[in-house]
Amino acid sequence: MTVSTYNPADHANHQHAHGHSDNHSHSHAPTGRGDDILRVMPTLNDLQKPHSDQEFIEKAMAEERSNHKNLIASSRDELPSVTVNGVMIDRTAIAQELQYHPAPNKEDAVFLATQALVVRELLRLAVLDEPSLGETAWLDDEEKAISDLIEKNVQATMPDMATCERYYKQNITDFKTDPIMNVRHILLACPPEDGDERLKLKKTAYEFIDQIKNNANPDAEFIQLARQHSACPSKEQGGELGIINKGQTVPEFEGTLFKLDAGLAPSPIESRYGFHIVDVLTKEPGIQMTYEQVSPAIHNKLSQQAFHQSLCDYLFTLANDADIEGIEMTLEQENIFRG
Repeated sequence: MTVSTYNPADHANHQHAHGHSDNHSHSHAPTGRGDDILRVMPTLNDLQKPHSDQEFIEKAMAEERSNHKNLIASSRDELPSVTVNGVMIDRTAIAQELQYHPAPNKEDAVFLATQALVVRELLRLAVLDEPSLGETAWLDDEEKAISDLIEKNVQATMPDMATCERYYKQNITDFKTDPIMNVRHILLACPPEDGDERLKLKKTAYEFIDQIKNNANPDAEFIQLARQHSACPSKEQGGELGIINKGQTVPEFEGTLFKLDAGLAPSPIESRYGFHIVDVLTKEPGIQMTYEQVSPAIHNKLSQQAFHQSLCDYLFTLANDADIEGIEMTLEQENIFRG
């Protein structure tokens, strides 16, 4: 296999001709309604940002359609020239494929999109070479032809009961239900970039914790401080957030919260919103599930892993037998599947 390397990291400092800003503003104004209690710690869905860059896709496609040599040359820095057995991967197709490959940056997205099209071309060539399929099968239904090809050539070893039981014992903590917590907090809010203010608020948070612990009526003191100082709408309820399950709050808050025991936390929790003085009112521990309860899920997971690994091995064989230029293939389970 002849390979000349395209590495997305080589383009990390490339300055594109168009501008793009990732600055987003979010407003969390208190409303006093009960359903707003958790807004100061939004769900993961609230924090998700679109990955596809429509402006980049449209620009790349426009340049590819253009007859101006200078525009085509400039687009090659963003959309590489890749061939499989001498056949060029169409750069318009790469631009269209980008939307299916969200990535931390455009260079990684371009790499993943290009590799996906190379894999598809390898599968197309394999279908054409398969006597029971051939060009007719590809023209009739490409997806079915690929599925039939994989079914014929990818044979995975399914896990037996002993393998599943061993996996359960080695990962037993993964098969425990999440704890359920009833929590109240005081949020001392501060922008993440204001380092000096954060240092002051951290000191204040520790002072409030000591003030609550040393008070003759710590419950009343917590409620009073929440109403006076908390930046969360829950201040009207004395800081009470109610029942919290995993996945409801931002990761940096949740990661510490669920490790706490019942009672006033000895240290504040820092998040992107500031410092949280937390009091765990109740905590119901997670329940350990038995092997019998989770064995179907384990068998399904290990079966999928075995199939995906066998598929990677098959694709590696196809790539090794082909003449690929312009990209260094990285055939791993995490990056060969769309969606």
